[in-house]
Amino acid sequence: MKGYIARIFTSFVDMPGKISIAIYFSGCSIRCKDCHNKHLWDKKSGTLMSDYQIMEKIKNNPLIEYVAFLGGEPTDQIDFLLHLCNQIKKEVKKPIAMYTGREFEVLPKDLLDHLDFIVCGPYRKDLLIKDGWPASSNQRVFRKKGKQWNC
Repeated sequence: MKGYIARIFTSFVDMPGKISIAIYFSGCSIRCKDCHNKHLWDKKSGTLMSDYQIMEKIKNNPLIEYVAFLGGEPTDQIDFLLHLCNQIKKEVKKPIAMYTGREFEVLPKDLLDHLDFIVCGPYRKDLLIKDGWPASSNQRVFRKKGKQWNC
């Protein structure tokens, strides 16, 4: 299976206090006014990558404590996103985080079952959290404890 990915790198800011591998999906139908990744709105701004290529990058990164999906908008490629989540949970057993402009309540249950941490809602530059974390104060942060989500 393939999807459009803009970039993949080791991140020290996307998960507070953790090292993650940040996987940026290209393409976004939400298009937040203050988006700091407008260059990723077009799906073709990324490269068509296979699940195998992405999984190899995850498996070959010994530093990571989390896998973080960002964008663009990861849920715009929902089938590919779900497929990757399934593989990550089976093969590398790392927790998964996602940044999305969508609200928690509209995310599919089968996606929520795979995620452990979600930052959701539209990004607003005027409400940027000033501690180096790439989120705005209007966005809600959900953490899963067992099978229960807490905001």
